[in-house]
This record gives sequence, C-alpha cells and structure tokens, in this order.
Amino acid sequence: MLRRTLKRFSKLIVSVGIACCLVAGGAGFASAQNIGGARPELPRNLEDSLKKQVSFLSSSAMKGRKAGSAEEKLASEYIYGYLQDLGAMMLSPKEGDDFGLANPVTGDTLHSRNIVGIIPGYDPALVGEFIVLGTQLDGPGYEVLNVNGERKERIFPGAYSNASGAAVLLQVAKLVAQNKFMFPRSIMFAFFGAGNLSQAGSWYFLNRSFADKDKIRFMVDVNSVGRDSGPNTFQAFIGLPDKEILKDIFTVAERPFSLNVKIAEKEPVPSDYRSFHSADIPFTLFSTGDNSLRGSIHDTPDQLDYLQLSQIVEYVYSYSLLLSGKEEFRETASEESGENRIYSQMEVDKRASFMKGDEKTFLRDWVYRYVKYPESAIASKTEGTEVVDFVVGTDGKLRDIKIDSGLSDEIDKAVLKVIKASPKWTPAEINGKKVPVKISIAVEFRLAQGSKFGINR
Repeated sequence: MLRRTLKRFSKLIVSVGIACCLVAGGAGFASAQNIGGARPELPRNLEDSLKKQVSFLSSSAMKGRKAGSAEEKLASEYIYGYLQDLGAMMLSPKEGDDFGLANPVTGDTLHSRNIVGIIPGYDPALVGEFIVLGTQLDGPGYEVLNVNGERKERIFPGAYSNASGAAVLLQVAKLVAQNKFMFPRSIMFAFFGAGNLSQAGSWYFLNRSFADKDKIRFMVDVNSVGRDSGPNTFQAFIGLPDKEILKDIFTVAERPFSLNVKIAEKEPVPSDYRSFHSADIPFTLFSTGDNSLRGSIHDTPDQLDYLQLSQIVEYVYSYSLLLSGKEEFRETASEESGENRIYSQMEVDKRASFMKGDEKTFLRDWVYRYVKYPESAIASKTEGTEVVDFVVGTDGKLRDIKIDSGLSDEIDKAVLKVIKASPKWTPAEINGKKVPVKISIAVEFRLAQGSKFGINR
C-alpha cells in the first residue's frame, strides 16, 4: 500500500514543490539557513495540547499500546487523523501500513503497523529528498496475571515510553504544516510500530515498504522525553562523532531561549534510529534518557514535565528547519581510500584511546585541565562551543588539528595550543593493525559558575 501511495506522491511532487515555491518566493530558503532569528510562533496552549495527547495515548483504555493490539491500532488511527487534518500527504492507510511478525514459539503472526505522512518541501529541486522525523508508536503494553484464580491485567501506561515522543512529533508536525513555505526539503513524519520488538517497524519501513530510502538525507528520532530531574537532561545521541552533526546541534542550542543539550556518549534508550544507522543514514536521537519509571506501572502522564516537552517541540522544529535547508549532506565515513584511508572510531576494532579512556577522558583530563579562558573573551562575554578535528596517527601522535567551528581567534589559539601539546594516544586497530582515525570533539566555553564540564571563569 505504501509503495502505491509513494508513486502517487512522486507524480505530484514537482507540482507541489513549484506551487509552494511560488507562494514562498525565495524567503523560505533564507529562513531555513538562518535559524538564529525569530522563534517559531508557538501555540499558547502547547503544554495543554501535549498533556492531552500524552494522557490519551497512555490512558488505561489504551492498555499500554502493546504491539499488535487493538489499542495500538486505535493509537495509529488517532495519529493518522491528526496528520491528515494538518494536510499531510499520507503514505499509509488509516489503519496503518501493516506488517507481520512470526512468533517462533506459537507459530502465530503478530500484526503491527506504521503511520507515515509527508509535508512536501517548497523547492522543486529538493522536494524529492526527505528529512525523516520518527518515533515509536507502540508502548510497553500489559501483562495478564492470575490472582486467586481470577484474570487480572497489569497495565504499563507508557507515558514516557513513548507517548511523550509521539506527542512531541505531532506538535512539531503542526508547526511544520503552518510554516511549510520555509522548508525546502520534504519532512516525513513516521510513527513506527513494534519498537519494543527490536524496532521491527522501522526495519520493515526501510527494507520492505519504502522504495526510495536513498532519498532520505537524515533521520531525527525522538524517544522518551519529558523527564527533567537528576540525570534526565535533554540529550542528543549521534553514534559516530561527526563535526557537521555536532555543529548543527549546537547551532540550534545556542539560539535565544533554546534548551541546553548534552551530547550523549552512549545510547540513552534503544530506539528506531538503529535501523537508519544500519542503512548508513545519518541520525540524531533526542531523549531525556532512561529511569526507573520508564515502562513501569508508574509511567503515567503526571510524571512528565510539560514545559520541557514544549521546549523540546521548539528545539526539534528548529533542528528540522535547519536540516531541511542544508546545502548538502556529507558522508560520515572516511575521507580517503586505499592505503591512505583515515577511519572513524566506529569503523575500527579497537578505538583510539587517551590514558586508557575515550574522548571524554581527553576533554576532562587534558583539554579542560590546561586550556585557559582568554581574558579578552571573558571581557566580551564570548561563550559557546568550539568543534575541533584531529587525526590520531598510527604512532599515537595528533595531526591535522584544525578548528572546524570557532568562537574567536583568541579562543581558537588557546584550544589549539593545548591539543597540539597532547601526549601520545594509543592508536586504533583493525585486525591487530594500527590505523589512523579522525576524531571531532566539542569544547564548551561557559562563563557561568558550577558547570560540570566546560571552562569556568
């Protein structure tokens, strides 16, 4: 069904793009490139809307939206109707793009579903390229207990896992639909079923359902958001360190009124980005991480921070706007081939290490220990994030050190001075052979006192 719908989309895609371009003129592309201006006009009742949607999706009647259940289907129909009302071009039917999973024990087939809709971009040259905003549709479900011979259902509501992510993407879709003249590329909203079953829905989408995955330029995943306490801060996980992705994340984060974002070193929660990563599609997973309530019987709507959720809506919208207007997307693989090939840390068997630690150790024990905040930068209140590239050679020495995204000449010099003086690293290896690897790190300069990492005054 999705393939047939996609053919209709392909026929309409050029005319839609031209029409949007005529309405928008040239202003849309400029806005997409310069997101440092005005904030998107957020609905006054955004927090209430998020709370209503989370409350519906995690209500007792939804029984945790178990994959393959009637309640998951009900959730998919709700999401379909919401996207359709926004004017999205739906690639799946109301009941979802159905796929089956065989139970190896019973032999039964469980049927789950994906909901996919597109808001076309305005640029005729880019409308056929997609930025996918994805999230998990199903929840943890319920289990049946025998209590004194009586059948009882214990429900895991799934407000945080992952009604919160679904509600955020629905509100982002509303903002994109209202401002579609600003998006050169098409934005695809995908709600994947069977996420709790090894991300089966996103795998099915990429490998069996969607014919043009080579036209997907980026995937933004939102899963388990809205817990703002203790270790549950807003964080981005990109897997392989990549300077372009880091730059985009911090560009949005440094806008006025934006959420601060932490770069997660490890996967915060399992999610559908995995399928896209396996298909060599660059991604960013946004989450506020795991906690003891996630997926439990206490995972209820009242446990969420709806102010934070509304801020995440704004952040994801702005990030999608930036991605939609990027001139090009680079491959994250190595830049050279043959004997001169430079690898990434993700490609090697044994990663390059500093003092038996990783890049975080290098930042904590070397860069932040010795770099000085220039007096001129303090006087001018210059703050932000420097992105630095370097190669760890087969001899452990650092070479090709350069500032990819700088703050000022003085700060650039201070950072380069410390990194160039770095002790030797332990080289990376493939099959026991030492190989060079390219690494990108983000060095934070903050004037505020009390930061765990970064340079304090």
